[in-house]
Amino acid sequence: MKALVFVILAALLTATPQVSQAQARYVVVNGQRMGPAQLQRLDRASCSRVPNGRYWLNLRSGVWGYEGGPPQGRMGENCPRQRRKSLSERGLLYGPGELLR
Repeated sequence: MKALVFVILAALLTATPQVSQAQARYVVVNGQRMGPAQLQRLDRASCSRVPNGRYWLNLRSGVWGYEGGPPQGRMGENCPRQRRKSLSERGLLYGPGELLR
């Protein structure tokens, strides 16, 4: 019985720092503090973890900067570029004589 209580207590103690770290993020964009769901969307859009801080973001162009400062970059510029599909992968490559049929 003591072993079971110890295992449960250990599991709770190891899970607690993860929860507190998620709540400890402090990101303000355009004067609004971001919640967990908004932070997930920002992280996904920027292809990296947005560090704690105060930022401004132009939602039309994706240009961002630190609050009160000049532009620093564009959202998603750190994302890996995807290769454009080839003509054959897009079904646009024709064999000899196919266009004459």
